[in-house]
Order: sequence, then structure tokens, then C-alpha cells
Amino acid sequence: MAIFGAVFGVAILVFGFVNANKSGGFIWLWLIAGVAIIGFNLWAAFSKNGATEVISRKE
Repeated sequence: MAIFGAVFGVAILVFGFVNANKSGGFIWLWLIAGVAIIGFNLWAAFSKNGATEVISRKE
């Protein structure tokens, strides 16, 4: 699911770049959101425990 989310983030970036001249300043927020979605989903997919919240306890 995280890989699908990253692919969706790429689609958001492509849409943002294609419509960059039409939407003005909002496009930067759109592109930043796309990068954040990609980064978060790839981190969740390939992190040590495969989750977005990693809790490690040393006993």
C-alpha cells in the first residue's frame, strides 16, 4: 500500500508540473504535498519495522 501511495504522489507531482502555469502560487503547496506523500510512503515501506511508528525498547 505504501508503494501505491508513492506512485500516487508521483502522479500528484506530474499533475502539478503540467498545470504549473495555470494555478499560480497554489502549485507550490501542491508540489510540496506530493513530495511529502512520496517521502512518507517510501519511508513507511522500507523502514526497519515496516511501519510509520517505530518503537524500540532496550531491556
